[in-house]
Amino acid sequence: MKRILGLGLFLALSYLPLLAAKNSETFLLPSEVRVGDTTLPEGHCNVTWTDASGSQVQLTIKTEDKKTITIPARVIEGKQVGGGVETAVSNGVTYLLAFQTANATFIIQDAPKDLK
Repeated sequence: MKRILGLGLFLALSYLPLLAAKNSETFLLPSEVRVGDTTLPEGHCNVTWTDASGSQVQLTIKTEDKKTITIPARVIEGKQVGGGVETAVSNGVTYLLAFQTANATFIIQDAPKDLK
């Protein structure tokens, strides 16, 4: 009985990362970017998102140096040509505007209005 319970617990715990991975993707920030009041360094970051509430989600961005921020975003679901990040430069500052995955685009809500 203990073996069956142990095996069941092992299978359940090994399945959890697969569930979490469906709302997660790694992106490369091509340069230092600004998101709201936070500056994120150039390099790889992991982005996770909540299930959509209407068209709204919460993005959690974790950088290689372990900086983590959570921001609101609008999601547009549908097949995309490719994945990546969208940025814009204003007054010498690069702002993060959106993330694109194979199945959705996440538009950052904290981006300056004149850049959207």
